Amino acid sequence: MRSLSSWGATAGAVVWVFTLCLAGCDGDSVPTAPADELFSSGPYEVGYREMTMTYSAAASMEPRELVLRVWYPAQDESGAAPARYAVAGVVDLPAGSALDAPPVTDESNLSLVIYSHGNGGEGLLAYPYGELMASYGWVLVAPNHTGNTALDLAFGPADPPALVALNRPTDITAIIDEFESGLSGDDLEGKADVDRGVFLFGHSFGGYTSFTAGGADVDYDAAAAAADCEGMMSENCDVLTDPNVEAAYRAGFGDPRIVAIAPQAPALVAIADGELGDLTIPTMLMTGRLDQTTTQEESADPSWAGIDDPDDIWVEMPLGAHYSFVTICHDLDPDVLALFISGADQDGCSPDFIDTREAVPVLAAYLLAFGRRHVLGQTEWDAILTGPALGNEGDFVVTLK
Repeated sequence: MRSLSSWGATAGAVVWVFTLCLAGCDGDSVPTAPADELFSSGPYEVGYREMTMTYSAAASMEPRELVLRVWYPAQDESGAAPARYAVAGVVDLPAGSALDAPPVTDESNLSLVIYSHGNGGEGLLAYPYGELMASYGWVLVAPNHTGNTALDLAFGPADPPALVALNRPTDITAIIDEFESGLSGDDLEGKADVDRGVFLFGHSFGGYTSFTAGGADVDYDAAAAAADCEGMMSENCDVLTDPNVEAAYRAGFGDPRIVAIAPQAPALVAIADGELGDLTIPTMLMTGRLDQTTTQEESADPSWAGIDDPDDIWVEMPLGAHYSFVTICHDLDPDVLALFISGADQDGCSPDFIDTREAVPVLAAYLLAFGRRHVLGQTEWDAILTGPALGNEGDFVVTLK
């Protein structure tokens, strides 16, 4: 494998245009797109709306409701007001370019990308990714994984981890189903071209979600053996001894409509040995070397060692940590942040780490380029993905298989 350190330029002023030689540089070449395009808004107005959907949960078959945060390309000059982003309707986040529920663009065949939040997170945290990708014609859907959101963990009821690990990848498949053949009467109906393939990425527990929905199996036997049936996590034991739960785990969660994934600081959570190597889709692993929650030794290194597709790449932040992938470090007042996450200042939210105002735009740029390459098949992004790292010098390192 090859490692490529950062190319010295600021994220907002990267201009890198050259040609990539193909077929042994025999004279046929494909011009790359300019890298600075990845850091600026695209041609579409961006719409944002909240939706709910209900499906039959795995194992229990009981109704399971999800709140979806959706960013999408909108019609021009709609007159819609700026969107408001509010976690649980209370804690405001800054809305950038998004508008409040304007009509969807008249164009069809839009690409679908799904974001899975971390443990105790919230789909709204995808907003910088959603705004960028929607401006280039993508529909980005970020569910609140019911039973595992910030409000669930802070105020209850929160689901036990074994149930969360079951529900998360099945949430993803249910969302794809909904955008493929549901949404009756909504102007998003039929807009997403699921047949083209779906791009899935997620942070922390959302990294687990990306791996398992992408096709990696969970080691049910190991999880059941590790369940603490007498201690504080006895609820896990109750879940795992349910024969319907066992059957669902053993059946696996891989959805063949997912054609590329990008786990960010992934929690591996009982993924079976060797399963990452069996993934048949391109993976962009994104990690921070100073991560204290999903550490280099327990997460990043084994994830990279496990995946083996020739199109896999590893985007690292030498000064990145667990919360370097979301905007909470600079969006939330430290006192508010402490209500939801203790110790965030030790895992990304302090001057000792990369500034998330610098990190997140570069991460978004890589996601957009990876999706364009592996969902849309646009080979002109190869040189961006495999060349010197984007961002300020030293902030990012890219490693290739």
